[in-house]
Amino acid sequence: MSFPNAVNYGWPAGFPGSWATDNPRRLKVAGPNGFRAGAGGVTVAAFGWVQADGVSVLNSGTGAPGGFVCRTQQGVLTQYLQEASMTVPEGFMLALAEGGDVFALSTTQATSGQAVYATLATGAISTGAAGAAPTGTVETGWVVARGGAAGSPIILSGPLSATNSGN
Repeated sequence: MSFPNAVNYGWPAGFPGSWATDNPRRLKVAGPNGFRAGAGGVTVAAFGWVQADGVSVLNSGTGAPGGFVCRTQQGVLTQYLQEASMTVPEGFMLALAEGGDVFALSTTQATSGQAVYATLATGAISTGAAGAAPTGTVETGWVVARGGAAGSPIILSGPLSATNSGN
């Protein structure tokens, strides 16, 4: 670990990908082999799409994402003396949240009540008015529960009913 070069006067409100509350949570039900990170790995705290094999998950896809890749201790440090990772290596198991409250980072300013969009190429999160998906994104069915500046932790609230029909 390198010598500390910054001092944080206050901890962030939460860590991207972790559960924000103890409200009801819902994970996407996997098949007998579970879900595994696809080719190149999967980024935690972004949306993921289950691939045609029903097992592999990638941060890119078409249509509605299968769920939000939650932080459940699956990020693995794969480089010698690596300090942090938000990537699940290829072939490792992961969980997809379909509902509940999670911490995330948005690429845009987020305001409570806004719709949450997933970038089709990366699974990255952006927010905006419902029904007005920015180019290259898809509406996820999640909403902003607590907003914040772009790049700072916000809270997303996912639907608790099985309304997401994406793979």
